[in-house]
Amino acid sequence: MSDIPIEAHVPPSVTKLVEAPTKPRLSRKVAASASEKVLPFSTDLELRERYINFFGGLRLGKLLEDLDLIAGQMAYKHTEGWERGLTIVTAACDRIDLLGELHSDCDLQLLSSINWVGRSSLEVGVRISSKVGKTWKRVARAYFIMVARREGIAEPVNSVEPVGKEEQRRFQQGEQRQRQRRAIAQTSYLHNTPTADESRVLHDLFLRIKNGEIEGAAMEDTIRQSTLLMHPQSRNVHNNIFGGYLMREAFELAWNITYLFCRKRPQFVSMDHMYFYKPVEIGSIISFTGTVIYTVEKSLMVEVVTKVILPKSGETQITNVCYFTFTALDDSGNSLQVPLVLPHSYEEGLKYLDGAKRFKLGEKKRDNAF
Repeated sequence: MSDIPIEAHVPPSVTKLVEAPTKPRLSRKVAASASEKVLPFSTDLELRERYINFFGGLRLGKLLEDLDLIAGQMAYKHTEGWERGLTIVTAACDRIDLLGELHSDCDLQLLSSINWVGRSSLEVGVRISSKVGKTWKRVARAYFIMVARREGIAEPVNSVEPVGKEEQRRFQQGEQRQRQRRAIAQTSYLHNTPTADESRVLHDLFLRIKNGEIEGAAMEDTIRQSTLLMHPQSRNVHNNIFGGYLMREAFELAWNITYLFCRKRPQFVSMDHMYFYKPVEIGSIISFTGTVIYTVEKSLMVEVVTKVILPKSGETQITNVCYFTFTALDDSGNSLQVPLVLPHSYEEGLKYLDGAKRFKLGEKKRDNAF
């Protein structure tokens, strides 16, 4: 966030937002708000230095900040949010998939567009491509859910008019992802008991652990935490902490956990459903707690829960929950078998089942085109 000036978030008309009149809901074409941003890593060495990681690749956490900022700008443009005096916030990062290598010496192209629009929410898709020679090669994709508010109340936004088969396909897939988000929320282990099949899986796992038939790391031993004070340099135009900053901190904790767990270089695969339950105010103390909740062959899933801590009372409130999938690489860049993680309590067992469900659904999503 420190590399993106606060002024970049605020157009000249921001001081007139409260006076903006309400406009009727309109239908806009996808192309009307689509945009392109290029990060010239091949020629801008100073820019590359700000994004490079310890292993010489790109810091994905830094890119997450850019993606969230782009999604917000795209949503404001489509909804005419500045002119209408709307507050547009990130409700969720629905999905990010890494589909190719992010080379630190290759230019990166970020193409964004509106995929789907509901009544007061919209999905922004960002396609990330790396320049190989003279060709742009897709290396990642991301989907953000943005919502519009006026004085804290949901506000209708401009609808979208898909033109052609490609835009119609994206709209239909955005609609499908909306249904999937609702479905997985309804099957949360916080609200539902495990199914008969899930109970059998958990019981079988318990017996195998008890009988010494399976060995692995205890889930509780994978827990790592970071605690940070939220400074004004990380604020957005609404004077709350920028969502992309929270995404970066959560990602880098998950990356560190994977590195310590596998003892090999982590390779990010995907991020699944980062929910933003409430805004984070400047001056808040934030706790990020990450846990390896599921492992399978060459992949593992890390859950990161973000909480606001109220210093005077010690009370905590959950602000974000997200799930990252990683694999681990050997010195030649090949994926390795990851260690097993094993639950040793009922709550850990539920997290394990939730991780398994999310991982399987995520694998299906990766098969879909952008």
